Amino acid sequence: MATAPKETNKAAQEVLLRVENVTKVYDGTVKAVDDVSLTVMKGEIFALLGGSGCGKSTLLRMMAGFETPTKGKIFLANQDITNLPPFQRPINMMFQSYALFPHLSVWENVAFGLKRDGMPKDEIADRVEKMLSLAQLNKYAKRKPHQLSGGQQQRVALVRSLAKRPQLLLLDEPLGALDKKLRETTQLELVNIIEEVGVTCVLVTHDQEEAMTMASRIAVMSEGYFLQVGAPDAVYEMPNSRKVADFIGNVNIFEGKIEEDEPDHVTVRCPECVHYVGHGVSGHPGMDVGVALRPEKIMLSKDKPNGDYNWCAGEVIEIVYFGAHTTYHLKLDSGKIIKAQELNNTRDLSCGLTWGDRAYASWNNLAMVVLTQ
Repeated sequence: MATAPKETNKAAQEVLLRVENVTKVYDGTVKAVDDVSLTVMKGEIFALLGGSGCGKSTLLRMMAGFETPTKGKIFLANQDITNLPPFQRPINMMFQSYALFPHLSVWENVAFGLKRDGMPKDEIADRVEKMLSLAQLNKYAKRKPHQLSGGQQQRVALVRSLAKRPQLLLLDEPLGALDKKLRETTQLELVNIIEEVGVTCVLVTHDQEEAMTMASRIAVMSEGYFLQVGAPDAVYEMPNSRKVADFIGNVNIFEGKIEEDEPDHVTVRCPECVHYVGHGVSGHPGMDVGVALRPEKIMLSKDKPNGDYNWCAGEVIEIVYFGAHTTYHLKLDSGKIIKAQELNNTRDLSCGLTWGDRAYASWNNLAMVVLTQ
């Protein structure tokens, strides 16, 4: 799932957006956003990722000026914009509904904001043509929004937002109205357009794959605060808590106690097995921890592995075929159910297992992460 971190065009790591200790309280008691701080670099695509009600959209609306922080400050290019109204901010926001004008053509939709700003006609024409060309929409310039597909409408809304060349572009669930296949195609198209224009972008989404595909960094939110901020591959491979590990992708979490903790390894005894992990933790023998293991890092076999570490046994109770891979559900001897994922690189099931078989799951010592919270 995780993609390689993207290189952004950040001149000398210049900070464009700075959020300092922002809190938003509703009705005097409900903290929608709780003491959040972050910096977004110039040219970066930054994703706020979390489930419904985690505070990500409220934070985005405060950046846009539609909400005012109860506490804290927001700076754009070192200017305090905390109390500026939306129309005075060099920021554009694109909503999930796209909000295209149904009675205007594609060309007129893109030109609308430029006309409102009083730009000369010849400059408007030049800017609109360039934006339509960038999004490969020139041949649809005279069409009305209802004559376009969902993906085309989405691109019109994006280039309309970019036409005014905002310092910051805010995207609120921009692909939520598209079906899965179209969404996957459009993700990369959006990234290419945003990077071509060179705008800085903050994206709100509940879709993990969307955040990891589009963003150079992501912040995982829960209950109004950040659980973890980092590059997509770092958050996926090295989650800092059970909440993050469980939210990002599929994961098996084994509960156990540390037996040995050294700088280069730690052993954790769980009811199902003993884990030998190829990195240390800031813990101590007897400490309760979790061991996170992604399904795709597990190897399945009918044969018992060698050694005393990093394997467990159970019965295959479910097999789910996804085309590119197959997920096996194993009920371990302890009663715990884990998932293991096998790539379908042949036309037959690669590990030769079926329902009811006794199977052995094994993994290497760098496949796991020890979670202390």
